[in-house]
Amino acid sequence: MILKNTGRSKQAGSLFILVFIQLLFSANLLMAQKKPNDYKSQWKKIDDLVEKGMTKTAITEVKKIYTLAKKENNDAQLIKSLMFQSMLSEQVDENAGINSIKAMEAEVAAAKQPAKSLLQSMTAQVYWNYFQNNRWQLYNRTNTENFKKEDIATWSADDFHNKISSLYLASISDVKLLQASKLEPFD
Repeated sequence: MILKNTGRSKQAGSLFILVFIQLLFSANLLMAQKKPNDYKSQWKKIDDLVEKGMTKTAITEVKKIYTLAKKENNDAQLIKSLMFQSMLSEQVDENAGINSIKAMEAEVAAAKQPAKSLLQSMTAQVYWNYFQNNRWQLYNRTNTENFKKEDIATWSADDFHNKISSLYLASISDVKLLQASKLEPFD
């Protein structure tokens, strides 16, 4: 039996072609969508590098995560990368304390809440670590009046105490916002 080419078979054929084309476009769109970044595997790689004593390479990988987190506005990964970068840099750079402070201060200035509060607290901790590592020099310094305090290498112990206190207090100043903030992204 031979089927006649009726109007219905033409409609079905056209419908099939339209559905097929739509499926192709849908597949392309799905493939083109950006997959969420797998930070977990990147952090595993960094942990492995640190375990092998490859600190400089680990710092390079942490900087990649920092750049990606900054691009994606991922505060949790950004903060974690800053923390790791500071910690790892102390192992290979004698100026790591000052460099970490500068980097953290820049992030605090640009951050929005609640990430800003976390960064203020972390920056206070970095100042405290610097103070602890250099306190033998700092306790011999006198306080200076009417002096620009931009270079922390010239600060007295009192200057550090004031800065650390002000950062910690600023980090907890917006109590209601902090209480309402979810912590899951920072786990």
